[in-house]
Amino acid sequence: MSTDALIIAVIGVCGTLAATWLTQWSNDRTRQRELDHAELQRRATYEEQAQDARLTIRRTAYVALNASARQYLTALRNRAHAWESTAPGSNQGADLLEEQRASYRNCYAEAQMIVPDTVLTAARAANAELNEIYGILRRLEQGSVRDGDSLSAVRSRVDAARALLHDLRDAMRSDLGVTETS
Repeated sequence: MSTDALIIAVIGVCGTLAATWLTQWSNDRTRQRELDHAELQRRATYEEQAQDARLTIRRTAYVALNASARQYLTALRNRAHAWESTAPGSNQGADLLEEQRASYRNCYAEAQMIVPDTVLTAARAANAELNEIYGILRRLEQGSVRDGDSLSAVRSRVDAARALLHDLRDAMRSDLGVTETS
């Protein structure tokens, strides 16, 4: 065998080995790209599911907060009416008021942990007004009245609280994407 033939044979073997190696390398790169793409899709799906779960949790908290705040306001208003129309010291509606207050406080506490700041700002304003109404009623019932404490003050604050609850509801609906931000 001549030197030329030997060189050609070595080149042929090297070419065959190089082609096999290049094919394997190309397959490995393609497989890695497929794995990377699958990982990106898995992460995107996971993030979408996590976002949906967070939205569901917020939506549930919003429904509970909205309902309990409105029920608390109704209990406050009813207690004021009952206190106004019955003899002072009457306990009519007091137990229901305390139940509604406790339910509202639990919903508000949960909301504090999961709602965004824009909604929390509206919730704080409504909470402060509801608590102020409750405080006035309690002081009237206990006879430890401060300046400005009266049933007419309660009535005007109930109207203010109703407006604040409307603002809170709008903030929650906007956060959920139910309504457009104005």
